[in-house]
Amino acid sequence: MRKSSLPRSKKQGFKKLLVRLGIVFLGVLGLGGALEIAIRTAPLPPSLQSSLVSTPVVLDCHGTVMAELPGREARLQFPVSAGALSPWLIRATIGLEDRRFYQHSGIDVPAIGIAFFRNLRSGRIMAGASTLTQQLIKNSQPPQPRTWGRKLREALAALRLEREWTKEQILTRYLNQVSYGNRFHGAEAAARQYFGKSAASLTAPEALFLAALPRAPTRYNPWRHPAEAGQRYQFALGRLQDAGVLTAAEREQWRTPPTVLPRQPTVILASHFVQHLQRQHPHLAGTVRTTLDLSLQARVESIVARHLRRLTLHQARDAAVLVLNHQTGAIRAWVSASLSKTGQGQINGVTLPRSAGSILKPFLYLQALDRRLITAATLLPDTPDAIRSEYVDYDPKNYDQRFWGPVRMREALANSLNVPAVLTLARVGARAALNGLHDAGIHTARGLEDYGAGLILGNAEVRMLDVTAAFGTFANHGTLSQPVCLQGESPRHRVIASPSAADILADVLSDNDARRKSFGPFTPLAFENRRIACKTGTSSGFRDAWTLGATAQHCVGVWIGNFSGAPMRELASVTGPAPLWRDIMNQVLTLDPSLPPLVESAALRPREICAVTGLLPTAASPSRVQEWFLPGTEPEADADSYYQARPNGPPQLTLPSTYELWCASSHNYLGAAVSAGEPLNIVSPRQGAQFIIDPHLPRSRQKLELRAIGAQGQPLEWWLNHAPLATSPPGQTLTWPLVRGAHHLEVRCGPEKATVTFTVGDP
Repeated sequence: MRKSSLPRSKKQGFKKLLVRLGIVFLGVLGLGGALEIAIRTAPLPPSLQSSLVSTPVVLDCHGTVMAELPGREARLQFPVSAGALSPWLIRATIGLEDRRFYQHSGIDVPAIGIAFFRNLRSGRIMAGASTLTQQLIKNSQPPQPRTWGRKLREALAALRLEREWTKEQILTRYLNQVSYGNRFHGAEAAARQYFGKSAASLTAPEALFLAALPRAPTRYNPWRHPAEAGQRYQFALGRLQDAGVLTAAEREQWRTPPTVLPRQPTVILASHFVQHLQRQHPHLAGTVRTTLDLSLQARVESIVARHLRRLTLHQARDAAVLVLNHQTGAIRAWVSASLSKTGQGQINGVTLPRSAGSILKPFLYLQALDRRLITAATLLPDTPDAIRSEYVDYDPKNYDQRFWGPVRMREALANSLNVPAVLTLARVGARAALNGLHDAGIHTARGLEDYGAGLILGNAEVRMLDVTAAFGTFANHGTLSQPVCLQGESPRHRVIASPSAADILADVLSDNDARRKSFGPFTPLAFENRRIACKTGTSSGFRDAWTLGATAQHCVGVWIGNFSGAPMRELASVTGPAPLWRDIMNQVLTLDPSLPPLVESAALRPREICAVTGLLPTAASPSRVQEWFLPGTEPEADADSYYQARPNGPPQLTLPSTYELWCASSHNYLGAAVSAGEPLNIVSPRQGAQFIIDPHLPRSRQKLELRAIGAQGQPLEWWLNHAPLATSPPGQTLTWPLVRGAHHLEVRCGPEKATVTFTVGDP
């Protein structure tokens, strides 16, 4: 019996079916493999590789909020853990944005199908089916056009992210990153701003309200569009009831939208300090505690405002104050204030370079003292002609418009005398003096060639931040503590002078008796029971007025002027910033310890000296004072060489010929005379000097001063080019209009004579 068999046609059809099924299987397998490769290699947004950065919250030293600093992407953002989010916020967000969040693997296939056919019918993308994971991918990268290609890339990245992150991680990151309008990113920031509470403390209606905003945060902005936000809330209630998140009773109970707090203006306390903080630390994140004391700041601001109103009559509109701990460098108060209505209040006066006036003199004397070029007892001439040999065309005046003749360094600094400072600059060297300022952290706006001798008298522009910190070295035994803004920030210290030299300078700067010549006994700088080192300074033209002072703990810098550079109406430092500075000392730093008195040690030696000459006292000395010296610098000579006995009356103070003009002037309050035997000598012009006639100046203003010493109080006869010129009375100078050519100048006094030659030419 023959076996039955399938017809040939059926066998061939079956084979074709198998082939087709194999091709389909291989195709599906290939597509699956390609999809797997695409998912594994899908790039994730780089921002997801790092934690979210919290908006910097700036606190003062006591923990009071000073500022919340917006960034480029978010005005406010405070990432929190999943446990710090309201459960209602999580449920509502899933119910409104991604109902099948816990079922899908990154993409919602049914939702994609529905959205696909809707978009296909319209011919453009009208509806999306983005899951929370896809939205997180989209929100984590820069905005891009809405295209099918972009959607595909987001879908693949979402599938990969679901494999690498847990659902809780994805949801927490989404709720910390999504925008809730007004550049508030994350639920914590939105909860604080809209409801004044944390995201964990939200009521159910508040949580539902927030969950409804991310769909269109600008359109539903509760501050700009409250009606639309309310309508969106009602719509969200219906959607959540449909999704089973809410019951009908809950929807009815919470039908009224929660009350949103009104918009509050952004307030930054101590804004100029915060501005400086951001420049010093451009990558701030999270909560940072600063060194600033807001309580002290508020009191200083009040004092500054009151004094600025007082100074309006002097056309002073702006002020800056800095208070810092000179032991640690911690900034305690930072004020930049303006009465101007033209935007000057935005200027940070503490970091604005301004002409220094006389506030740099202490640093010059510190360097000279530490290098043992002078002592606090060194006698320096304060006379109009004392610096002619060093600076021919420089003619500095003192604050009180008089010259004090022989002064000890202590008096020269305490009274801020200019000529002794220039002479000390010549001893130290201008370049070395400038380098010394740089070592102290004081950097000038221009180079040495632009300042000359004026470097130390006020021409140099400096920042209050730098000079106040540097001034603290006098009270901190020669150690500079560079300013710091943050608590916990490592203090940076640098020794700029020996402790003993700094202590002597601090003693000079706190000596109210030493400054009586220029300022009198009753000034804002005078304290009865406190030793505070202080210094004032006024720039030329009354454009800047300074006062600096240091207790044993704090250093306070005060500047008064106009940020525009306009001059004030004859407002000097002792009447402008000094009273303001004194009020800060009296009302704010009342508990600050005084500078301790100097104590004899191996590095500090006290000596009694002649108050006039600075040498060892003798019977001829009219008075005696105690002075402090570095070891080996104590005076060895006595004062007798400066005094001559007289038949009647006390000994006569006799000075070198460099004081001759001063002795003959009305400024000679000492009744001093010039020592006999000094040779006749022409001091102006110098031998071989060359002068140029300026074509831009009137000839009547181009005159040469003729001066000589050694005349012993006798009149001088002047001869020019072997012809009589004029006779000058004792102690007076002669001026001569410049004339082109080579000249021979001769001066005669009795049998003595002196000669020099000089030339006058064109440029």
